[in-house]
Amino acid sequence: MIVVGQGDEASLRAAVTEVSQGDPRIRYIHNSLFGASSARNTGIRAAQGDMIAFIDDDCTAQSDWLSVLGRFFDDEPRVGLVGGSVVIPARTQSGVLVCPHVNPPETVYDPVACNYKPPAGWDWIGSNMTMRREVFTHVGLFDEVLGPGTAYPCGEDTDYKFRAEAAHVVMGTTPRAVVVHTHGIRYGLRASLRITRNYAIGNGGFSAKLTMANDVRGVDWLHKTVRQCYNDGSRFLRPDRVLLGLRRLWYFRRAYDRLLHDYELDTEQHILRLKNRQNSPG
Repeated sequence: MIVVGQGDEASLRAAVTEVSQGDPRIRYIHNSLFGASSARNTGIRAAQGDMIAFIDDDCTAQSDWLSVLGRFFDDEPRVGLVGGSVVIPARTQSGVLVCPHVNPPETVYDPVACNYKPPAGWDWIGSNMTMRREVFTHVGLFDEVLGPGTAYPCGEDTDYKFRAEAAHVVMGTTPRAVVVHTHGIRYGLRASLRITRNYAIGNGGFSAKLTMANDVRGVDWLHKTVRQCYNDGSRFLRPDRVLLGLRRLWYFRRAYDRLLHDYELDTEQHILRLKNRQNSPG
């Protein structure tokens, strides 16, 4: 187990040392940079196994998580990546609740054989994914401009999904490999607005990256977001929905334009980099 820490190194190292109780299989690595993508890349570089499984710091794995994933790879030797279920924990409060989650079907997606159309319901997110080491040779590392802890706080897993698809990586999903989003649940309107904003910014940045790569899905995503934001309000004739839609659209479009202005695409590694490294990415 590799624990990548960011922030106050002393407290993080002490926490890992206390929990590991001297178990040599558990390693702590401090990363001076911030962001989930940077942390994952640090872990990938340090890992030595043939399979690399990822879980986020706010999730709890079921006891059979890794054994289920291992059997899936054994049963499907052509699969390079597997995503599992991310489950919402039991409610402890009433009211508005937001918590990223996914419950995919038991299936295998071969991009070439399926003409780049995933099976119904097929999906995975970054808090529960496992890859063969060789996948990183073909697809590369995560884009550190995208994801939690960055100026574009989501979309890093979607970006990797698209890049793996383009590299013809066969990907599976199974609802049997379960992690619970134990500390990912948020209550209240303020939390809902914050998450909606973060998704709008992250998705706006990622759609701009697609546009930069001459992928028509980038502009299509922008146009779809515009339609959704206006239709959500007009369909229900509710001013609050109109305002929420316009808010979402503003964050999405601002992130889209900002990324196109500030970044360029490293076409060899398929990751973003600042056009002028003296400028701030934010």
